[in-house]
Amino acid sequence: MPSQSPDLVIHIEPWESAMNLESFYQRVINPPSPWTVSKVEISDDSTRVDVWLIHQEHYRFSCHACHTPSPTYDHAPERTWQHLDTCECKTYLHARIPRVQCPKHGIVNSDFPLADSQISITYKMESKCIKTIQASNLTDASELTRVSWDMLESIRDRAVKRGLERRGDTTPVIMGLDEKQVFSRHRYFTIITDIGNGSVFDVVDKRRIDDISPWFEKRKESLKNVQIAAMDMSAGYERIASNFMPNAELCFDHFHVMQVVQKAVDSTRKQEQATMSDEDKKSMFGARHDFLYGRENLPDKNKARFEKVRQIAKKTARAWAIKENLRDMWTTCPDKEETPKYFKHWYWWATHSQIPDMAKAAHTLKNHFYGIVAAIEHGVSNALTEGLNSKIEAVKRSACGFKNKESLRNAILFHCGKLNLLPEAAN
Repeated sequence: MPSQSPDLVIHIEPWESAMNLESFYQRVINPPSPWTVSKVEISDDSTRVDVWLIHQEHYRFSCHACHTPSPTYDHAPERTWQHLDTCECKTYLHARIPRVQCPKHGIVNSDFPLADSQISITYKMESKCIKTIQASNLTDASELTRVSWDMLESIRDRAVKRGLERRGDTTPVIMGLDEKQVFSRHRYFTIITDIGNGSVFDVVDKRRIDDISPWFEKRKESLKNVQIAAMDMSAGYERIASNFMPNAELCFDHFHVMQVVQKAVDSTRKQEQATMSDEDKKSMFGARHDFLYGRENLPDKNKARFEKVRQIAKKTARAWAIKENLRDMWTTCPDKEETPKYFKHWYWWATHSQIPDMAKAAHTLKNHFYGIVAAIEHGVSNALTEGLNSKIEAVKRSACGFKNKESLRNAILFHCGKLNLLPEAAN
């Protein structure tokens, strides 16, 4: 008989020939020294696996507070942690954490390498839960991981706290400030964005200057590094920037500028509509949203109606044309030197239009023109803020309500903050 080819020789390790549950889970869980698997039990209905861990004797464990190796004093009562599933069976680890006699902190719990003693899931399970929440929401994540909704919320909040601690005290070099209505009855958050990396930096309750000033006061030194502050033209945010960001150049982007003029158009429409006949009012009311479109974005199905209403509402049509002319400033001006010339002509038209709301908007923009030019020069746009606002809205809808403002803040930072969320021990 020909000899067997060396490529077909199967080498069997001694432990493989005598594989049992304990040795199997020793390899699957792979607990770091000095921990080993001592016992494994499977429930009668084969839906749950329990694994017990023990440690070798006379090992010097580290204090959980200062990580100083210290002698073992005794052991805490047995704890249980949910681990990653095994073949769709919920798996739990059991261990008694040693208490050490630390020279600095006294008798305290030692470090446990697989889980935090303050939570009932292992680091690897916590990491899986975080990734699942990021890809879905708490309700779906609860179904996928078979972890309770409340536990997942706690995991999310712990992850945000961990991420903020890792980020430290640095503040964005290019910072955005914007208000966001987060609850009914005009309850707002101030959303602070890091425009440089496209993330929400923090969420501050309220929008009034007295309410948000403590957040900035706490970071007064690091805010000196802010070079650009993008915001709307509210006096409150300008005062915040003036008081706490002395080296920042203020920028008012395209969206916030056009928002001022858009409001003037809508206000003009309402006033003119009030003076019309009932028949014209009906036509005007049906086309009220058409005046909010840019000319290139007006749906084809609305164009005939819009042209008809423009003949009826002469003043509103003129206000809309002035608004559209200002929009062209961002596309027709070849450089920042041409922008003041363009704006000067537009300002004359707006202030001589005999449309009070448009004249008022023009004065507002003139008083803030330095920030408009700065935004054009630095290429600061509202695309990031709008994208984040859409994501925040999705977070709100997916949760179908939040217990409190802190819970919503954590959800926003979790999904939009680009924080380092995973526990290190899970890697």
